[in-house]
Amino acid sequence: MSVTASAPGKVILFGEHAVVYGEPAIAGAIDRRIYVSVERRSDGEVRISSSDEIEDGYPYVKRAAELTFDYLGERCGLDIKVESEFPPASGLGSSAAVSVSTVLAISTLLGREVERKDVARLGHMVEKKVQGAASITDSSVTTFGGVLFIKPKLEVVEAIDAGNIPLVVGYTGKTGSTKELVEGVRTLREADPEIVDSIIHSIGRIAVRAKGVLERGGDIGGLMNINHGLLESLGVGTEELSRYVYAARKAGASGAKITGAGGGGCMVAYAPENQRAVAKAIEDEGGLPFIVSIEKEGARIETG
Repeated sequence: MSVTASAPGKVILFGEHAVVYGEPAIAGAIDRRIYVSVERRSDGEVRISSSDEIEDGYPYVKRAAELTFDYLGERCGLDIKVESEFPPASGLGSSAAVSVSTVLAISTLLGREVERKDVARLGHMVEKKVQGAASITDSSVTTFGGVLFIKPKLEVVEAIDAGNIPLVVGYTGKTGSTKELVEGVRTLREADPEIVDSIIHSIGRIAVRAKGVLERGGDIGGLMNINHGLLESLGVGTEELSRYVYAARKAGASGAKITGAGGGGCMVAYAPENQRAVAKAIEDEGGLPFIVSIEKEGARIETG
């Protein structure tokens, strides 16, 4: 018997880096998924393969399997196969999506039903074990889907009824170290806490304002542009990301910004009427564009 589970990637619309310091954030699941298939082995070994090149020996999948076995109090040999509809390590939540998919696939294979809040919690634990630190943002979005308002201080996750949000993601083809970028912001804050704290608080206030705009069905582009400028001031931008952002705006995007930790990875543009033109503009600047929309469904069982 084989079981396949999937979970969506994500974009952070507002609040990256500030969420590390307890400010709220808004993130949305996107209609690109990671799929994890599991099948029992008789020799007790766990073997992992992937259609994509994944470095460092699949640490998230391995840790997710270990934590799931520990949580369930049951172990078995497994063949695990991973397939992805978006690039790994691109800032689109691949580590959380593969962790959550692995937890859901293994627990289903073993005939055990795990509540969604516990799937999200186990996914978060995987990220913390592998990375050393992680917010609840990615694991929550990939588990529950839709658009979520995250209050990290209270560990509160609130769904936003935002409808569809037409987006274009631009991938640089390069990755930045989330840990190093977070440390860079921390160093900047230690050098000038008064100014940097005001930037961080402003990013949080933008997220609160954006929640209301989304709930009213309004245009979030202007707030995205302000958020991008504040992220640039924290030193997490790159020349490529800025080129994509400005090209997207010139092509008609209402707003565009870095999404995720920065230093490479991706930007995201809000393009209510001209996604194709915006995607073409990003491609002309050397980026890899993805036209995406919000995925309302989170982690799910595909087969099995």
